[in-house]
Amino acid sequence: MTMARSATVWVWGDRFEDVRTNCEKYTSKKWRETTKECLVYFSGRERDDGIGLDIAAYVSDKGKVGELTESLFYSMVFAGNAKVYSIVIQLFEDIFSSKEAYPDSLEEVEKKLREQEEIIAKKFINDPKVKGVARVRKVNFIQQINLLCEMESEYANKIVVELIHEDFEKIKDLLNNLCEELIEKGLVKRITGYKLGRSVDELEVGEVDIWGDEVLVWLV
Repeated sequence: MTMARSATVWVWGDRFEDVRTNCEKYTSKKWRETTKECLVYFSGRERDDGIGLDIAAYVSDKGKVGELTESLFYSMVFAGNAKVYSIVIQLFEDIFSSKEAYPDSLEEVEKKLREQEEIIAKKFINDPKVKGVARVRKVNFIQQINLLCEMESEYANKIVVELIHEDFEKIKDLLNNLCEELIEKGLVKRITGYKLGRSVDELEVGEVDIWGDEVLVWLV
């Protein structure tokens, strides 16, 4: 069984220069002989379009945690144009990152999204929130997309970026900017795969907005 220890080591409002110091203090105290992997999880949001932006970095070398965390933090702030809300560290007694696979290409992800659009229209058109207002109006279903992107790194076992927004083109633009920055810094070698983080079965109707003869159904 995986034994995990975790703590929030930085939150918005703390000094930027404390990111590395806080990480190194925590790992210095809590890293044990049985520790096999450290997860550093960044939670944030891009400022202009409100794209959710989270990063998970999995590291097995205790000495690299502080430097990697600081570098990823500044990449999120500048290349990702993000406000970082928090940084959480978890320590595992196995290689936790090996439990998740990211098998798809970006083209396969886009194909799955197109297929989901058809499934969504059939599934939600008779939802009680939608049915009553959709009889004489055009209905547009707007899906919240969770895109996971796995990256190969010499500094980490795995780096995973998650982006959350309803506009896939904006997601791709932000991911390109961030990836270029991480490659230029030498933190990332290449993208190894993608995955959609949520299936249609996990979606539900959120807000329903009526604009003249059009209905916008937001799926969350």
